[in-house]
Amino acid sequence: MKTLLHFDGGRIKRFARPLHSVLSKVHLVARRAELTGAYPDRESAVSAAPRWALTDYDHEDVVPVALDKMSRIIDWDYPVMFWLERELRARAGRRVRLLDAGGHVGTKYRAFRELIDLSDVQWQVYELPSMVKAGRAMARAEGLGPELSFCDSFSEIRKAEILLCSGLLQYLDIPFADFVDRLPERPQVILLNKVALREGPSVYTLQRGGPTFLPYHIRNKNRFLADIDVLGYRIVDSWCIQYLAHRVASHPELGWSESRGYMLLRKDLALGDRKPAEPAMAKAG
Repeated sequence: MKTLLHFDGGRIKRFARPLHSVLSKVHLVARRAELTGAYPDRESAVSAAPRWALTDYDHEDVVPVALDKMSRIIDWDYPVMFWLERELRARAGRRVRLLDAGGHVGTKYRAFRELIDLSDVQWQVYELPSMVKAGRAMARAEGLGPELSFCDSFSEIRKAEILLCSGLLQYLDIPFADFVDRLPERPQVILLNKVALREGPSVYTLQRGGPTFLPYHIRNKNRFLADIDVLGYRIVDSWCIQYLAHRVASHPELGWSESRGYMLLRKDLALGDRKPAEPAMAKAG
């Protein structure tokens, strides 16, 4: 004998609203890398984090979180490596300066050099003080010389032909255009990866990672592309990283975000047109 269960849709909706409100504020149950909460700005997201949690990367305890994974080549790294290698070939025989903004302890340098010749690259990582301290110690222990350097202030950033931002933008605490404007010189090429975008209004959420609840910015896609254009860059290539699409666990009504990568070229340059960089080696007089 079958039993049929009948539900009053109106009663369910009235019950679900307060339940959803409660769940949207429960952060302690967030799993690693899960997004929870929805806020209009970064400050609101930080204020909503659990009191026991760290809300930025500038802590020694955060350095080893996912370090092994970030030091390996992952599927979404290949488009970046394709364009990086192509840009290095366009500057063959010359010293190339690259700024790795948000580059952790030099994880992409270590991963990429397994497949790309980086011998003529001066790779500078711009990061938070705790990451810089750990990165310098690791570089010394591995016998890496000046080819991999670190800094934690804008005053120490050197001019660079190439800017790499792999997974930085959602955590950046200033607008990306402001970040580029503060560099000593606008890079010829910008390689962006793992940029979180959505069709609706921009939103901040929190991402659980080890002992941290980090404010996580999901940008409005059209606004972001317009900002890139105003900044003076054109999109040469773009790719979608389906694996990194996210849904805010506490606010499923926001829908899925999109994770994308971009190869950007300064508008005053044509593809294949590169201004001379520093010679790879000074000639004997």
